[in-house]
Amino acid sequence: MPGVKSSLTGLLRGLRPPALVRSVYEHLLGTEVEVQVVADTRALGEAAEGAALDEIRRLTAVFNRFDPDSELRRWLAQPGERVLLSPDLREVLALADHWRVRSGGAFHPGADALGAVWEEAARADQRPDHALLERLVHDLHADPWTLHPDGHATLHATSPLGLNALAKGYIVDRAAEAAARSPGVRQVLVNAGGDLRTVGPRGVAVSVADPRTRRDDAPPVARVRVQGGALASSGTAHRGVEIAGQWYSHVIDPRTGQPVTGTAGATVLAPDCATADALATVVGVLPPADALALVETQPSSAALLVLQDGQTRVGTRWPALTSS
Repeated sequence: MPGVKSSLTGLLRGLRPPALVRSVYEHLLGTEVEVQVVADTRALGEAAEGAALDEIRRLTAVFNRFDPDSELRRWLAQPGERVLLSPDLREVLALADHWRVRSGGAFHPGADALGAVWEEAARADQRPDHALLERLVHDLHADPWTLHPDGHATLHATSPLGLNALAKGYIVDRAAEAAARSPGVRQVLVNAGGDLRTVGPRGVAVSVADPRTRRDDAPPVARVRVQGGALASSGTAHRGVEIAGQWYSHVIDPRTGQPVTGTAGATVLAPDCATADALATVVGVLPPADALALVETQPSSAALLVLQDGQTRVGTRWPALTSS
């Protein structure tokens, strides 16, 4: 009786313990990438892991800013021309437009040009020329590109642009979703250097590192559970420049051209990693009250801010499990 056989097969599958496949890969997306899959069998888990890796490699060929053959680099080399874009690049550009407007300019892909000025200043060990920064900030007021309804785009900006604040989260999302679509998969985690996405009913507990220190053994500022959503962080401890003995954050306010000073780090929970990535950048730039108010307007999102003096600020939806 086929119906009975199907029922028995389903029952046996339910009784069989799931298999966990976990791997860590170096030098993917410029960082360490962890992929975890819980599936009905190890073979199904390995197939799902392969689907996630294939998606990461496919999208790396689109967004890798260091590869002159990537779609992003080829498009950036054609200012003023109407170019047909892939759906992935177009979607990330549309997201960048959304967050640039929604944040009042606190998020801007042109911030890379400002960051390059501060890096050059660090090599010279003197603060950047004020007039140069003012000119670059003024240039950021113009739309960096135009997205045409037919799928083409025209680049207007001539200064360097970066999509890392969105592209990594977007790739993590697509990789996790590719693995989750595979047969027999129960749970997925993709973690790219602390930007992570989970799919499935079980969550994962994440320790939020203190953004004011580079010490790996420093106690976390909080622990949260990420379930069926994403987490991303932005901080000043591990990246930045030193000029004349003073440390400056790598997070630049595109509205002023100056490194941020009030917030040491931000951690954001959101439904997807692209949103978490964008919000982590934005709330690290805005004043704390404005940052938390913006996060409160986003569905199912929450933020933890760590100020330079060690104080923390959280939104009303921040689901802390334990705090240090």
